[in-house]
Amino acid sequence: MVLFRSVLSAVAVLLVTLHQVADSAPVKKTFRKRDVLNPLAPLASDIDGAHLLLLNDVDSSTVKNAFVYLSMPRDYYSGMTACDSMGDGGYIYIPGTSGATDLVTLLNNNAPAQAEVEPYTQFWVYNGVPGVLSNCLAVNKDTGNTDWIPCSTQLPTVCFNSVMRRVLLFDDTSRQVIVNSPVGQIQGWRDQNAFRFLGIPYAEAPVGDLRFAAPVAKAPFTGIWNAIDYKGICPQTSQSAGFIALLETYLENGAAQMEDCLNLNVYTPSLKGTGAPLLPVMFYIHGGGFTTYSGSVILFEPGNLVSRGGVVVVTINYRLGMLGWMENDPTWDRDTVPGNQALRDQILALQWVQSNIAAFGGDPTRVSVFGESAGATSIRALLSAPSAWGLYESVIGESDPINIPFKLPASATKIGNYFMTALGCATDDLACARNKTFQEVLTAQTTANADALADDKWTTWALVERPTIDGLLIMDDFSELVKANTYNTKANIMWGTVHDEAGLFVPEYFPNPVPVSNVSESLELFFTVNQTTEILASQYFQLNMSDSDAVRDLFTLAGTEYYFFCPLRYLSRAMAQTKQTYNFRFDRGRDTPLVGSNYCSSSTGRVCHSADIQPVFGSGDAVPGYSQTGDDAQFSRQVIDRWTTFAKTANPNPKPGQQGVELTNPDVTSVNWLPYDDTNPILELNVQSAMSTNLENAPCTWLDTVFLYEFWLQIPGNTP
Repeated sequence: MVLFRSVLSAVAVLLVTLHQVADSAPVKKTFRKRDVLNPLAPLASDIDGAHLLLLNDVDSSTVKNAFVYLSMPRDYYSGMTACDSMGDGGYIYIPGTSGATDLVTLLNNNAPAQAEVEPYTQFWVYNGVPGVLSNCLAVNKDTGNTDWIPCSTQLPTVCFNSVMRRVLLFDDTSRQVIVNSPVGQIQGWRDQNAFRFLGIPYAEAPVGDLRFAAPVAKAPFTGIWNAIDYKGICPQTSQSAGFIALLETYLENGAAQMEDCLNLNVYTPSLKGTGAPLLPVMFYIHGGGFTTYSGSVILFEPGNLVSRGGVVVVTINYRLGMLGWMENDPTWDRDTVPGNQALRDQILALQWVQSNIAAFGGDPTRVSVFGESAGATSIRALLSAPSAWGLYESVIGESDPINIPFKLPASATKIGNYFMTALGCATDDLACARNKTFQEVLTAQTTANADALADDKWTTWALVERPTIDGLLIMDDFSELVKANTYNTKANIMWGTVHDEAGLFVPEYFPNPVPVSNVSESLELFFTVNQTTEILASQYFQLNMSDSDAVRDLFTLAGTEYYFFCPLRYLSRAMAQTKQTYNFRFDRGRDTPLVGSNYCSSSTGRVCHSADIQPVFGSGDAVPGYSQTGDDAQFSRQVIDRWTTFAKTANPNPKPGQQGVELTNPDVTSVNWLPYDDTNPILELNVQSAMSTNLENAPCTWLDTVFLYEFWLQIPGNTP
């Protein structure tokens, strides 16, 4: 016996050549040849256990050595054939690199969790060298040593994964695989850190008589579904011309707007073998004020989250704007226009996961829903909708403007009437609205939203459309359900904010610093005249006259405390009496690539709404020209490890024996994240995170007891 690394130095003699590693011969980045299905792609069921192994520190400056581990025992030559079928044959490993060490480390530590290595003491290392030998080399995963054993021995096989990691505009979709699912065969592809199945429909196209209707589950398909590329994204409008318009040009990964948009994307590190344990599922609901974005936005690129965390990630599209939130006219019955169409889309997508995700290695009994902004508001709605409670185990809400309550039916109908009028239809003429193009719908929606915002400016332009208390899915506002303890109390809850949430609105409203004399006028964009007077008279919201940007900073502070931080604190305190939650605040974030905001840029120290997205996904280097290194990578590792630990165990603190890399991260293990109680414990997330208690205690108490929240002011009969 000889040490594994020494054996690798004698490639010709010992025949243990691995495939080309990234640090010795980097893979050339290529533009995707779209929609090309490989007719020779293998069936995952024939491979019977394919797992992507990568020591992923999510740092774009470090070399990654990637492997494909085929867990079904095979003889040596069958293992070679299986590697060839996966698209990685004929490359030569260059000795003297870190690849061998990475491989042994991965297999010794069983990390990430998708590696099914426990039953095996040895495995084949595929060399791609043809020939007939009576004895072949196998590697002992416990010692790193090699043995000459009969080639007919049945062992798992390691292939090299030489494909590039996907980034915006550049990818290589040639390594394809077919999954048998309950809805049919689905052909996707893999990159360095995930098997990807994109644009899978979960509902029929919501067009014609299905426009404004409840979604209808997609019928099983015949033939093979092409899941190589992202499919249509739901029609959407711009919230602000410069910001969103630019995002739409490059962040949607080339997906076009169309009403046939109810599709989802599955990313998995492991296509499980027969009877193998399944992985936790993280189901992402995107934000964008219920009017923009999709599951294909590059900021939600989950490859690093999937690879490092050992979890299956699902991202979805759901109907936006009036197509997703059209309330019924009194002359229509709810069988025709049920309302809350977008929420119904999300629930149907969760039902699809329950029925199909096991085919992709995911465990339908361990589904965690996570979302940011409007996605977190959607989570609030899912916690309020009993029909959805059996579809998920845990939730992670990021930056929900939780002080904006659900709509009352009358309010939803009112904006519906504005919309129908702008569309040129009588308010009860559903056929007229269904015959308009979606471009006409978007134009009318913009007019209707402006009219509705003039009525209720406290909603802000971020949530003009939102869930409605319809008496079917949602019976009461979430704040009332918390008071009555009738929300989903079985769900595990982790939620929080970023430090300067309302700063996102500043560039839209105030591109330049505002004179102190205009402070009242500025605050009245969000608050009534009386509320503005109260704020300015409060000791907790005084202008800092030594601050050259005092007005915009006060606007950010008041908006953040009132809409995000303090109402979440209030509801968490109420819930903590009977339900454990874990609360966080991001004190560090990342700027959106290519979208400038001098006020919110990280160089200012402000952490504005949406700055948490890239750390959560590890997507800070998914746009060419942008990197994720140093403190940014360290911070993202910490956030990913907390999020995935919660998805695995319903607790953000890693437990002894937990599979994965979380227990090896001192930034995680050195801080015990305490559940919420009446001391308001919050994990302040930073490169060096820390638990804090009673953050913003005095101003929040003032808002709780004197100023009062919109969910009390706007919901009849709802009181503190």
